[in-house]
Amino acid sequence: MMDIAVFGDIHGNHSALQACIDYAVGRGITNFVLLGDYVTDCPNPQKTMELIYVLKQYFNTYIIRGNREEYLLAYKKTGAGNWKKGSASGSLLYTYENLTDKDFNFFDSIPNYGKFEMKGMPSFEYCHGSPESTSELLMREKRNTKKVLAHLNTPLLLHGHVHIQDTYVYRGKKAVSPGSIGVPWYHGGKTQFCILHGNGKTWEEELIQLDYDRKEILKEFKESGLCNIAPAWAAVTMHTIRTGIDLNETILLRAMRLCEQERGAAKWPDIPEKYWAIALKENYIDLAGKEIPHK
Repeated sequence: MMDIAVFGDIHGNHSALQACIDYAVGRGITNFVLLGDYVTDCPNPQKTMELIYVLKQYFNTYIIRGNREEYLLAYKKTGAGNWKKGSASGSLLYTYENLTDKDFNFFDSIPNYGKFEMKGMPSFEYCHGSPESTSELLMREKRNTKKVLAHLNTPLLLHGHVHIQDTYVYRGKKAVSPGSIGVPWYHGGKTQFCILHGNGKTWEEELIQLDYDRKEILKEFKESGLCNIAPAWAAVTMHTIRTGIDLNETILLRAMRLCEQERGAAKWPDIPEKYWAIALKENYIDLAGKEIPHK
C-alpha cells in the first residue's frame, strides 16, 4: 500500500498550501507530487517557496514545472522585458521581484514532465498542462484530451493547469486533475488536492476539498502592496479565493475589448487601469475582491 498527495496550482497561496500539507501529514502521508504553478497571483511568494523547500527536504517529493515557472524563467533569461506596474502584468512583475536566485535555480533544475516508476507499484505520468506542453488545457471530453490519453504509456495521468478538480476516463486511461490549491474553482473556494491510494495493482484517487483560514492570505494582498501594483488582477484573484468563481479571463478580455473600442487597439500589457475598473464594476466586484450587491 502507498499513498501520495498530489498538489497543483498553488499560485502563491501559502495559507491554503499549509492547510493541505497539515491535512496530508496528519493522515500519515510522506509522498508528494507537485504539479507546478507554485507562484504568481498571490502575495509573498517567498512563503510558498519556503514550504516547498521544507516538503522537498523532509518528504519524498516529485516536482515539475508549470507554465508560470516557465514565464518567470524566460523573463529572467531574456533580460527584463515589458512587465510593468498595472493590472495586466503587475502581478507577474511583483512575483519576479520577490523571488531569489535560489528560486530561479530551483525552477531551472526541475523537469516539465515526470513518470513515476517504483517496483511493485503501477506506473503513472504527471505534468502541469500536458506531457507535451505546460500550457495545454486538458478538459474532459475535448479532442486534445482524448488524443493525449490515447498516446499515454501508463494507465494514469496527473495534470494541473485547469484548476478544476476532475477525473476523466477515456479508453481505459485515466486523467486526474487534483484541482487548484491556491486559486481553486467551485466548491465555494475550498482548497483542493487529491490523494492517490496505491494497492500494487491500481491507483484510486480521493478528491479532497478543505476549508482553510482565507483571512490571512486576503489580508496580505493589501499589506504586501500587491493591490497597488496590480489592482484589478488582485481583486479578481481575491474574488476567486473568496467564492470559487473565476472571472479573470472574462475581466481581462473585457478590459482589452473596452481599450480596443476606445483606442482602436489593445496590446497587452498596455491596458490602462480605467478599462480594468469598468470591467470589474460590470462584473460586480470591488477592489477588495468582494461582490458588489446588485438586484
